Amino acid sequence: MLREDIMGLTSNSYNLYATGSIHALNVPSISEEWQRIIEMLYTYGIESNKAYKLYPLFGSDYLVIPVSQTYAFNRVELDGSVLHISGDRVRVIEQAVELLHLMRCKEETHSSRKSTWVKLAEELTNGSANLALSYTYWDQKKKDIQQNAAIHGMTNTIDWVLFQKRQDQKFNSSLFFEQLSIEGHNLHPGTKTKIGMKPEDVFRFAPEFDGVANIQFVGIRKDYAEWCIIDETEKNANAFLFKEYPKLEAAAEQEFTQQGLTVTDYVFVPVHPWQLEKAILNIYNEEIKEKIVVPVRGIVVPSGVTSSFRTVVPLSNKHAIKVSVNSQMTSTVRSISANTTNNATVFTRLIRTIMEQEKDLGEKFVPVCECAGFNFKIKETEALICNQKLKSRNLSAVLRENVETFVAIDEVAIVGSSLFAESPITENPIFVELIEKYMEKRNESSLRMSAFQFFLEYVSIALPGFLTLMIKYGIGLEGHLQNSVMVFKEGRPVRMLFRDWGGARVYRDRLQKQQIQVNFYPGSVTITDSLKEMHNKVFYTAIQNHCGELILQICKHFGFQEGELWKEIHKICDTVFNQLESLSQYAESARIDREALYQTKVDHKALTKMRLEPEEKDYTYATVPNPLHKFRLKDKEPWRK
Repeated sequence: MLREDIMGLTSNSYNLYATGSIHALNVPSISEEWQRIIEMLYTYGIESNKAYKLYPLFGSDYLVIPVSQTYAFNRVELDGSVLHISGDRVRVIEQAVELLHLMRCKEETHSSRKSTWVKLAEELTNGSANLALSYTYWDQKKKDIQQNAAIHGMTNTIDWVLFQKRQDQKFNSSLFFEQLSIEGHNLHPGTKTKIGMKPEDVFRFAPEFDGVANIQFVGIRKDYAEWCIIDETEKNANAFLFKEYPKLEAAAEQEFTQQGLTVTDYVFVPVHPWQLEKAILNIYNEEIKEKIVVPVRGIVVPSGVTSSFRTVVPLSNKHAIKVSVNSQMTSTVRSISANTTNNATVFTRLIRTIMEQEKDLGEKFVPVCECAGFNFKIKETEALICNQKLKSRNLSAVLRENVETFVAIDEVAIVGSSLFAESPITENPIFVELIEKYMEKRNESSLRMSAFQFFLEYVSIALPGFLTLMIKYGIGLEGHLQNSVMVFKEGRPVRMLFRDWGGARVYRDRLQKQQIQVNFYPGSVTITDSLKEMHNKVFYTAIQNHCGELILQICKHFGFQEGELWKEIHKICDTVFNQLESLSQYAESARIDREALYQTKVDHKALTKMRLEPEEKDYTYATVPNPLHKFRLKDKEPWRK
C-alpha cells in the first residue's frame, strides 16, 4: 500500500525520526496536537534510531508505520509493528484486516465505495489463516529434515538434496525446492489466498505441505473438445497421453465399453482431484448426464505439487501437468483459458525455431517446452455468459516438460521464488547456502566478493536471454521468479530454464520482420500491437520482480549498496543493446528498447490497487522511479552521436 501510495499512504504521511529522547517530525511547526502525538509515542516507547511514516486517518487517529528501507522501484520494507493512535491510546495492529478497516473508514468519509475493501479483507483473512498453517507445518518439517541431515553428516540443504539424488533416482530435486514456498509470492498481497478451499483442502494439496494430488482424467466428446499436441503428424488426439500413461487407455476402454461408449470418440484431459469433485461435477452437470463429459475413475497419477499449486509433477517423473483449479489464488481464479491450451504447442514451435537460430544463447537460456494442450470447447452458437464462461475454462490442461529432466546428477534446479526461502537445515536463505558453496569450491577468501561474483554470473545468464528475444523477435517473456528456474553446479549458476508461455506477449511487428509465421488461437492476448505492453511484460517481470528481488536480498545479507548492483545490471543490458544496435536490422528496436528500459520512471504492477479496483479489465500500474536511469550517461550514448 505504501509502494502504490494507496489513499496517499506515502504522499500524505509525515516523516518521523526517533533517536533517543529526540523525535524529529517534518511538519512546518509543532502544534499542540503534534506535541501530544510525539509525547504519546515517546511514552509508549517506539524504537530509537528508526524512521516512521505518520499517517493521519480521521479525527485524532493516526497510523505509525516503521520503514526500515526503501529499495528500487519504491520497494518498501517495514521493520517492526504498525501502530494505531486513537485518542490517548497507542496499540499494535495485529492483523492486515484491522489496517484495511481503518483505511476503509477513512475513505468512507468521502466515498461510498466499501465492497472492494470488504472483499480484500476476506482474501487477506483467508490468506493469513493459510500462512499460519504453513508456518506451523514448516516448523515440524524443518525438525524432521534437520534430524535426517544430521544422521548423514549434512550441514546444508544443497548437499542434502544432492545426497538424496544419489540415493534415489526418483528423487525430484527441483520439486523439493518448489515446495519451499512457505510464504508464496514475494510481492502480492494475496500470496496465500485460496478462496473456496477448505483448510483441509489447502493442507492436502498445497506445495508447502508437501501436497500430493492424485491426478485423474475426464473424457470430452470430440465435438466439444479442442486439443493440440507437439507432433503435428499424429492424428490420434489421445496418442500423447496414452503413450505417457498406458493404464489410462486400458481403464478408459473398460469403463467406456461398460457405458456403451467408444473411446475414440473422446479426448481425455487430466484434472485435479479437487477440481473434479468441487467444480467439474457441478459446472458440467448437464454434459455429464448427456455423456458429453465422462470421468474416468479407474486410474490416478500421484503428483507432487509445485509452487504454482495448479502445476503438478507426476512422482513417476513424467511430463509436468498444468491443470485448471477453480479457486482464486493471488488475484486470479486459476482456471485455464482456451487461448493458453491451444497456444501451448504453437509457442513451443516458435521458441524452438528461434533457439535453432540462437545456438549460443540456447546453451544457457533453455526453454521448458509445452507439448500438449486440451480444453472443453464452447459451441459458437452458445453465448459466452455466466456458466458458459466457467465451462470454457474449467476442463483444461497443458502438459509441459519436466524440469528434472534438464538437470544432471551433480546439479540442482531451483525455481527463483525459492532462492530466498529459508533453508530447513541452516535456516539461512537458500541463495546464501549457494554462495557459501560457490566460495568454498573456488577457494575464495571473501564471502562478500563471492556474493558479488555469484550475482554477476546469475544475471549474465538470465538477462541476455530475455532482452535478445524481446529486441530481435518481439517476444516478451514473463520472466518473474516463479517462471525462472536456475540450474546450479557447485553453487555456481550454469543455465536458466524459462517456462510458462501463458502470460507472454509477442509484439506482432517484430515477429513479422523476422518472417516467422505463427498462427495463435483467435482472439489471443498473446499477440499484441502494443509495444508498451510487450515492454511492461519484460521490464516488470524480469527487471523489477526478478532482478529487483535478487538485488534486495543480496544487499540485506551481504551489505551492498543497491546502486553497486544496479550498475552491473546496466552494464549487462548495455552490452546486449550495443551488440544488437551494431546490426542494422535490429538497430532501431535496440534503440527503442534502450530508451524504454532507462526512462526516468517506469510502470510497476499495482497489485493491491488491482484488488481495490476489480472493475478494471487490464493491469493497473503505479509509476515508480527507475534505478537504471541514473547510469545512462547521455553524453556517451552511442545512439546520440
